[in-house]
Amino acid sequence: MDICVRRLGLHRGAPRLYLDSPALVRAGFEPGLPIRVLCDTENARVVVEVNSEGNRRVSRKTRGACVVPVIDLNNQADLQPIAALGVVRVVLMRGVIHILAIACQARALERATRMYRRLQSKEPVRCASVAFGAGITNWALHAGLAAAGVDTRLTFVNEIDEDLVTHSSTVHPLIDGATVVVNAPMQEAVADAWLLRRIGHVDVLEAGIPCSGASRAGVAKRKLQRMEDHPLVGHLVAAVIQWIAAMQPAIFFTENVPDYATSASASILRAWLRDAGYAVQETVLDASEFGSIEGRRRWFLVAHPPALDLQLGSRAASETPAGTLGDFLDRIDDDDPSWRAVAYLKDKELRDANKGSCFAMQWLTPESSRVPTLRKGYHKGGSTDPRLRHPTRPYLSRLLTPAEHARIKGIPAELVANLSATACHEACGQAVDTRPVQAIGQWLGMALRRMGRPNRDTCSNAQLDDKIAA
Repeated sequence: MDICVRRLGLHRGAPRLYLDSPALVRAGFEPGLPIRVLCDTENARVVVEVNSEGNRRVSRKTRGACVVPVIDLNNQADLQPIAALGVVRVVLMRGVIHILAIACQARALERATRMYRRLQSKEPVRCASVAFGAGITNWALHAGLAAAGVDTRLTFVNEIDEDLVTHSSTVHPLIDGATVVVNAPMQEAVADAWLLRRIGHVDVLEAGIPCSGASRAGVAKRKLQRMEDHPLVGHLVAAVIQWIAAMQPAIFFTENVPDYATSASASILRAWLRDAGYAVQETVLDASEFGSIEGRRRWFLVAHPPALDLQLGSRAASETPAGTLGDFLDRIDDDDPSWRAVAYLKDKELRDANKGSCFAMQWLTPESSRVPTLRKGYHKGGSTDPRLRHPTRPYLSRLLTPAEHARIKGIPAELVANLSATACHEACGQAVDTRPVQAIGQWLGMALRRMGRPNRDTCSNAQLDDKIAA
């Protein structure tokens, strides 16, 4: 068997497929043999077979001293089932040739059709999450889809942190008895063929690609030349691509720090998605534009069927006042031991200033209308982590509590309830502000509800066609 990919041409106003490959000889299509052309419109396929009753014959041409068989299909009626595809897959078997959509187009159509049928039948959309964490991003995406009237079901969760898996399995509202929960490195789980067969295809896949190598702090700490040099997470975009290939979601969603967008990993991811038949949209959103007081900017990528009418960023900045920090604070006694002088941090600030460094302490009050980004390691109380000043003794200050951290990011209390202070700050700090993600989920949900029946024209991949033609 031989398989090749060919671009349909245009000759005398009709589509044309011209085959003059030595593979024709291997398939038994010798010059002069009678052939018959069959059109399978329902499956978008053209079949050419050696047949003694065929009304056509294999042509020939000379190439140097060799005689080469030729099959020249240049007829609208013959090629009508595949004419709109632009690029086709030619499968040559003994005595028969199948001409059909390339694999990427076929899979793109299957994904979109599966999603369309799910929506039409009002079945819950099957969702999955890789690098689930505490499920904060996933919760926000589902909340946005639900707000748009799209019913969802979380069928699969993968997370490497055993404590977070244990916690989420008991408190997360989207995890139920039918959810497959896998506590393993993502690159290990995706290599499990038995597991992948058990899960099957999903409609929406959300993946949290670790940002440790892409964040400026992570690059500086490890002195990385490139994000991909991070020894633990720099390579994980490869595992994420494996998950997409295995699960074939109609929708793929991921987010990261803004610097990730310029990484080699992001370039590979977006190019792979394009070649796989997805339309890819990216945007950087600031949570403060969606009603948050935290200045948290994140990069978001959504891959979807080309025909889906999705417009990321289609909603203007939130008109809901964000309020002030005081709206999110716990009632902490003025004599509570969490209020500290932190003289060592103030001394460090002076040393950094004398060295010309730009590291400085950041002070908050209940009247603050904006909070700097609260990082994963906020519980450590670093020299630039924001601190709340004491209401009457300004030389004292405290870190925000885990509950305050969660409220600021719009994270439901039950998602992080009963976690230790350290675990809660880490879970919140490495997650998103939920408001922009809910907005994306809602935009996505509204687009899905407008989604029409997909066809082969809308699922073709023009960029791949051009690449092959070149």
